[in-house]
Amino acid sequence: MTTIATIDGLAKAIGIPKYALTRYVFKAHRLYKTFRIGKPSGHGYRTINAPSAELKGLQRWIVKYILRAVPLHVAATAFRPGCSIVKNAAPHIGRDFVFNADIREYFPSITSRRVFGLFRGLGFADEVAFAFTQLTTRGGELPQGAPTSPELANIIARRLDGRLSGLCQRRGWSYTRYCDDITVSGNGALGGAQRTIEAIIASEGFEGNPKKTRVHRRGQSQMVTGLVVNEFPNVPKSQRHRWRAIFHQADLHPDRFGARSQELRGYVSFLRMVRPSDPALIRYETIVHACESAPVATGATPAATV
Repeated sequence: MTTIATIDGLAKAIGIPKYALTRYVFKAHRLYKTFRIGKPSGHGYRTINAPSAELKGLQRWIVKYILRAVPLHVAATAFRPGCSIVKNAAPHIGRDFVFNADIREYFPSITSRRVFGLFRGLGFADEVAFAFTQLTTRGGELPQGAPTSPELANIIARRLDGRLSGLCQRRGWSYTRYCDDITVSGNGALGGAQRTIEAIIASEGFEGNPKKTRVHRRGQSQMVTGLVVNEFPNVPKSQRHRWRAIFHQADLHPDRFGARSQELRGYVSFLRMVRPSDPALIRYETIVHACESAPVATGATPAATV
C-alpha cells in the first residue's frame, strides 16, 4: 500500500498540484450527476450518484493504489477479480437448507464516519484520511455509482464476514456474501441460528431487510444470488423458458431483432458464465449472428412484446 503522511504527499503521489487536490476535496459533493434506475425486481428505483470524469479518476486512483492492497475476507465474492455470482453460489449446492438475508440500503448505511475510521485504521493521518473520506463519500454516506464504494463496503464488512464465517465453520455450514446478499447453507436445521445471524448483522452496523429474508429447504427451489443451487448453479426455469421464447421469435424474424442484438448477446454471455456446457449456447449464438447480419425490417416489430 502507498504510504502517505500529508496532503502534500498525497498530491504528489496522485500527480496533481496541492491546490487542485484541495479544491476537489472540498467540492467533491457537487461533482455528481444523480439519477434513478429501476431495480431488477421491477419494484421501486435505485438512486445512482455518478461522479464526474475528474472525480472518478481520483476515485480510481484510490482503488488501485490504496484499497486494492487491503485484504478482504474470502467469503466476500462481489467486486473482486475472478469472482462472480457463480462462485458465490457454488458453496451452497445440495444442502438441506439455504438461508438468504439482505442488507437494507447497503452503501448508504456506510457513513462517512465509518469511512474516515477505516482510513485512520489503515494508518493514514487525520488530514489524509479526511481527504480520502471527502473524495469517496457524499452526503455523509457511500454513493452508489462511485468506483470506490464497492471496495470500501467490502473492506468495512470484513468483521461481519469474519464473524458470520466463524459461526458457520463451527457448525460445518457455508457462508458467502455477494455485496448486500448474505447466504448461509448447511445440513441439518438452521434453527435458532437465524436469530444469531440477524443479531450479528445488526451489531456490525447494518440493517437486515425482513422482506428478503428466506429459508429454502431441500425439495424447494433453493436460490442464491439469482441462481438455483439444488444440484448445480443454474438459471431459474422461468428465465430459461423466457429466453427460449425470445430466441425462437428471433430465429423466425431475425430482421426484427437486430436492434436487440446486444440484449440477446447479454443472455448468451450470462448463460455461458453459468452453464458453459449448455447445448442451447451454440444455437443462441447462431441466432444472434443472424439477427446482426439481417437487413433491418421496416414497420412495427413483435420483438418488444417478447
